[in-house]
Amino acid sequence: MHPRTSGQGIFPRYGGGWMHQFGHVYALQQELLNPNANNWFRAVELWHTARQEGVAMNSTHFTAILRQCVQPGAWAQSLQALQQMTREHIRPDVIGVGCALAACVEGKHYVAVEDIFNTFHKSMQLDSVCHLARIRARQECGDTKGAIEAGKQQQQEQAPFLPYTYTHLLEACNVEDDDVYALELVRSMHTEQWAPSQRAAVAMRELGDRHPLIARASEPVLELVDSNSPLSLDASPHSHAHASNEKKP
Repeated sequence: MHPRTSGQGIFPRYGGGWMHQFGHVYALQQELLNPNANNWFRAVELWHTARQEGVAMNSTHFTAILRQCVQPGAWAQSLQALQQMTREHIRPDVIGVGCALAACVEGKHYVAVEDIFNTFHKSMQLDSVCHLARIRARQECGDTKGAIEAGKQQQQEQAPFLPYTYTHLLEACNVEDDDVYALELVRSMHTEQWAPSQRAAVAMRELGDRHPLIARASEPVLELVDSNSPLSLDASPHSHAHASNEKKP
């Protein structure tokens, strides 16, 4: 960067005048919106740089930041981004909300998951990733009954289950010994031809040991575990990009 006195035009901080300024802002936005970027620290750094340079931010920019906060579980930065959007009167899209929820789950900040979900559930139709984050948060913090209730609510709102949603719900059913809902889940997996994850298969077998009807219904579903299906892996979808790439076997 050149000293202030070397610039020309209305943006004297940049030695090349307004053309240099335009190029700098364009490069900053391109890096921030890079779909392959996966560095939450750099994303937050670019966000603060953009604010200092007076670059107008929109929901797409913030979603790019939120997406990169998911995998490392950078929940604090996700909450800061949502708060800044509120201050600037920018409405997040459902992808951004899902990323914020997922970041809080990955960071084990479960209280924020309920707060975010309840806040945006009032004003938008939340999708499968958002519901999965809520189910997973409840199940992982020991509220297995709450996880089952969240799963039933998702069905009522006609948001389809993701493969990993079945894992958490079946594990919750196993803990609660809820054979009725577990049977419904197993039959749904069979209808949709979802291969269970290893954890889901364990829960199904344990439920089947106690409930013969579940054991019989589980047989064709468990056969898919050995079918080399990519969905038989214990991999949680961390973002909408991951979820959209998942295919049925």
